[in-house]
Amino acid sequence: MRALYDSEAHAMYIDVVDPPHEGPRGTHADGYPVNVDVDSGDRIVGVEILDAADTPDDTVVAVLARFGLDAVGILAARDAALRAPDREVTLPVGASLAA
Repeated sequence: MRALYDSEAHAMYIDVVDPPHEGPRGTHADGYPVNVDVDSGDRIVGVEILDAADTPDDTVVAVLARFGLDAVGILAARDAALRAPDREVTLPVGASLAA
């Protein structure tokens, strides 16, 4: 799993599917600062967290749970990327993040 925190934009993108993959074709936002991107086949390819440093864990978990995503893995990627701003962080994940 790859994550990148843009410190200027205060936003983070986490690739749920290892690149290269078809870029996002749609986004589920629903008014939360956590957006879930899907490809043309409705497969989840990434998660964007806006205001990543200040978005509470429970908000992230609530959105991810709606999509059956591994919140623990994604929060770990978020935390690692926050500690290494403006650098790509890659974490090995033993199981699929999506159900």
